[in-house]
Amino acid sequence: MFKGKNVSLLLGTLLFSLLIIAGPAVSRAEAAKSEVTRQDIYRAAQKTIDYYHDNYKDREFRGILDWPALGLHGFGEDVSGPRWTVNGKNGAHWREEEVRQGIRLSKIKNTDYQRTIIGVCAAGKDPYNFGGINLVEAVKNSMLPNGHFADSIADRKTGQPVGNYLVNAHCFGVIALHCAGMPIPNRDKCLEWLLDKQYPDGGFTWDVKRFDNPEDYNLVESDVDMTAAALMAMAILGVDESHPAAARALAFLKNEQLDNGSFHSWGTENPESCAWVIKALTLLGQDPMGKEWTKPSGGNPVSALLRFQLQSGGFTHVLGEDNALQVYENAMSTEQALYGMADAHNQNSIYDMLNEKYRPLAEQYLLAD
Repeated sequence: MFKGKNVSLLLGTLLFSLLIIAGPAVSRAEAAKSEVTRQDIYRAAQKTIDYYHDNYKDREFRGILDWPALGLHGFGEDVSGPRWTVNGKNGAHWREEEVRQGIRLSKIKNTDYQRTIIGVCAAGKDPYNFGGINLVEAVKNSMLPNGHFADSIADRKTGQPVGNYLVNAHCFGVIALHCAGMPIPNRDKCLEWLLDKQYPDGGFTWDVKRFDNPEDYNLVESDVDMTAAALMAMAILGVDESHPAAARALAFLKNEQLDNGSFHSWGTENPESCAWVIKALTLLGQDPMGKEWTKPSGGNPVSALLRFQLQSGGFTHVLGEDNALQVYENAMSTEQALYGMADAHNQNSIYDMLNEKYRPLAEQYLLAD
């Protein structure tokens, strides 16, 4: 038994030990808290929304479709409504004119049809009859017998869907139909085709690579953006984070995440990669601002993305020396940053929001068909 001074000494030692143990734990908990809030995202997004409005108003909002409309819709903007209409014309009007003329809608690029569906849905228009074309039917019918959404809607010679090469066309075939409320045809083969393209590191690339030597697949460096796109397609196809393929893809992203919470693609830290990861995580029900994706510094994909915003509200693609902002906006960076911010702010995928909105229209179409 311990008495008197010995008891005090023992208690003091135990208390000191507990403080030693508890101290770092408290620090880790504090460090795991995101350095940005949902309100920070909202404020940043409003600057980008104003940037789009100010820069596109003089051109009667020509060019708002396809991708900018997605982020605008995510923040509740009606790009076919009065605020985004000048002289009776808006982004949807101009895009429909282009579709009628085949501008930015080539049958040899399935991705042209896919992104147009997404933009049309974001603008509140009918993807089953836009510019006289049933865009959804075209993409749906482009699925090959092996479950792959073909690289091309129609071959120039045969008029049939062709191409078994592009992973991005496959992923966005799934995403586009989902936005239009259309069930994915031949789901099992569609998923099987995608999962077969996963590399040993857990990631994906934008194209299919074929090697004579199986060992060469171990040398492939997967891409963050396409791995995120593959995860989006998996989520839509009913795969959750417990599925081995999804778990491996998430592990790849986790391994690629930088100490500041950011991501890079093609060796460059950029906001687009952050946006794609944000969208993938949101579709899977994960919080890109949560502890799992927040580094000890407080940085995560969302805070990293916001670092690229310029005073104008637009986004730059890369940072200069000492992480200083570049002086010019990048169109792709800006549009992808906005729809990434929308998912993070809403804690809900815009793709799922559009699916819920367009499902009744898809059901009417299927019944009529």
